[in-house]
Amino acid sequence: MFEEEKYKNSALSNDLKKANKSGHQDLRISAFMDQVHSIDGLHFIAASMQIFLGTSVVALSLLNSINPLWLATIMTVFGSINTMIGLYFMYRTVTNSGAFDSLLHKAIKRVISSQN
Repeated sequence: MFEEEKYKNSALSNDLKKANKSGHQDLRISAFMDQVHSIDGLHFIAASMQIFLGTSVVALSLLNSINPLWLATIMTVFGSINTMIGLYFMYRTVTNSGAFDSLLHKAIKRVISSQN
């Protein structure tokens, strides 16, 4: 009786493993979102897109793809500001996610808060 349950569970787990492997290979964005979790993943993607778009606007204006010089100058300024804001947003997202909170950092914070 126990051997039958073990056999059923192993067959089920093998099917689940195969489904998970094929699903994660096809959807890399889904795997990335699972690792990053919740809304922080959306913030990270938004910040990276903002950085990419800002640098591409600056590159286009530096390559003289935008004809009026005054418009290219304004686009370069706005693209640079957009890139800086995107970098700051990505920094805040990564640091607030708690990914860099190690056991040592948590212990130091507890010691400092208990001394105060």
